[in-house]
Amino acid sequence: MVEGEYDQAALTEIIKKCYVGEIEIIPRRCGGKNQLLKRFPGLLKSLRYQMQGAHLHKTFVICDADGEDSDELIGRMRNKIANRNDLSEAKFIIIVQELEAWLLADEEAISRVTRPQSGRTIARVNENLESITDPKEKLEELLSEARVYYTPEVARQIAKESDLDKIEYRCQRFREFRLAVIDC
Repeated sequence: MVEGEYDQAALTEIIKKCYVGEIEIIPRRCGGKNQLLKRFPGLLKSLRYQMQGAHLHKTFVICDADGEDSDELIGRMRNKIANRNDLSEAKFIIIVQELEAWLLADEEAISRVTRPQSGRTIARVNENLESITDPKEKLEELLSEARVYYTPEVARQIAKESDLDKIEYRCQRFREFRLAVIDC
């Protein structure tokens, strides 16, 4: 479960890069953080029904912190399914502050996307990426300077080009996500 189409596009690519081997990813977009927090228990249940008893290796509920405390968000999500043994295997991932913080971690990946479209490259963002209040706005600004419009496809391409070790080095919470995916 993810918030929106940018998350779905980029996280699908990142999960494929994290996991060695064959993996089927069945994403569910929720339409924003508030909708995700309301809808994920029902979506988890419907996914299990759709799979008709087939084993799900792992289910993730991924949302942006957007300035909220990550541990508090995870606690709220766990409480929503506390008495539901059939849903208890879900892994909750909070991205600090937004997915775009992860995408900003690798300026070379961004440049590999912008260069063919505009001939321009992106400079490294020299600040703590997880402390940027609105990393999406920052990424849109950088892409705009390179004359590239930020779309879900551009997010997907950046994710596909990204070096996961760079993301992990620059974004501490990414390590938790990567380990959760690898531990399938």
